[in-house]
Formats: sequence, structure tokens, C-alpha cells
Amino acid sequence: MVKPIKYFKFSLWSAINSSDPKERERAKEEWRRNDKQYWEEYEKLAGRMDKELFAFFHTFSFHDYDLKEYKLVQTEVHYEKIVDLHITVSNARDEWTLVYNNVIRVGIAIEPPDLLDRRGFDDWGYDELLIVDEKTLSHEILFASGAIFLIHFPDRGITVKQN
Repeated sequence: MVKPIKYFKFSLWSAINSSDPKERERAKEEWRRNDKQYWEEYEKLAGRMDKELFAFFHTFSFHDYDLKEYKLVQTEVHYEKIVDLHITVSNARDEWTLVYNNVIRVGIAIEPPDLLDRRGFDDWGYDELLIVDEKTLSHEILFASGAIFLIHFPDRGITVKQN
């Protein structure tokens, strides 16, 4: 089971776009608090990701990029199966591939269940890089459709490259 994203929740994102001004203002205030809390937690990732990648995610966002492809790749190294996840996203100007090496957990939550029949994943909305435990990180990606991608991977187990 994929848990809901912690800070940048779909319900909150929807409320920010509400036609009710009071609801919109309440949601914006909650979003500001959550944003502050998220970046405080993000700082704890220093040393658990490459320095350049840590800075990259601090300054760059894939917001409004389209999910082009995701692919699980299983290889065998010395009789041990290793699974990597490749996610390719693009917009009108460029394309990027995120590679998660030696993934521990992958999950996709789609609500309602028939959502992909109508919209696909839709645009990349917001994402959170979080600490799971002393050796594991999590990347949770919320799409405009409400679908959530969850990836658990070891420290330093992610790379990002512009194609």
C-alpha cells in the first residue's frame, strides 16, 4: 500500500485551486507551513545524497513535466538480483531521466482506480525526498491526476541526467 504524500497533498493542492476564496486562503497558509517543514526535513538529506544532486533538487523542480516512461530493469550481479527504476520526464524544452539504483520498494497509488483510463498520470505536480531509515531514502511523486509514485532506494542511490 502506498501512503499519501506527507507535505504536498493532493487534497491541499486541490484546495489551493478552489473557487471558494476562504478555502483557497486556508489552503495557501497550510501549504506555506508544509513547505517550510518539508525544506527543514530536506536539509537532513545532506550527506545522504551526492552534493550536486542535493543542490539540484533544492533549486530545480520537475513541476509540469510529463511522465514519458517508467521502466523497471532487473539485472543479476553475482547471483543477486538487482532492480533499478528509470523514470523519464519531458516538457517542451528538455527531457530528463531519473535512475534509482537497487530499489527496495516501488508503489503506485491511483485513486479512483479508473483514473488512468481517462487522464493517464498527467503532469508531475510535486515531489518529496524523505528519509525512511538510517540507510533508505524515499522519493514520492504526486501527479496532477492524483496518482502517487513511491520509490525507496539506498542512500546515494539516485542519479539524474538531462538527455
